[in-house]
Amino acid sequence: MSYTKKDVISLITNAGEYVGRFKDESPSEITITDPKMLISGENGVGFARSVSITAKEDLSELTFNKSGVTFVAPSSEVIEKAFISANSGIVV
Repeated sequence: MSYTKKDVISLITNAGEYVGRFKDESPSEITITDPKMLISGENGVGFARSVSITAKEDLSELTFNKSGVTFVAPSSEVIEKAFISANSGIVV
């Protein structure tokens, strides 16, 4: 499946599940902007403060090596709205 810039997509990896806006893709990598890692908590699913325990918070973009990505899919409408709200503060 091909994506256009700004599509909100979900990347599922062995390390976890990430959501971001599609930026670019090469044969070996895929890049998203405003990346968020999904976590499961007592109140359900939410976004982590960072994409890993040791990474800086609020990275502007993240590039994944495709060999570590299990699959990529368009994010559900619920996740897309939560992603937009988390990045803009606007509730959709």
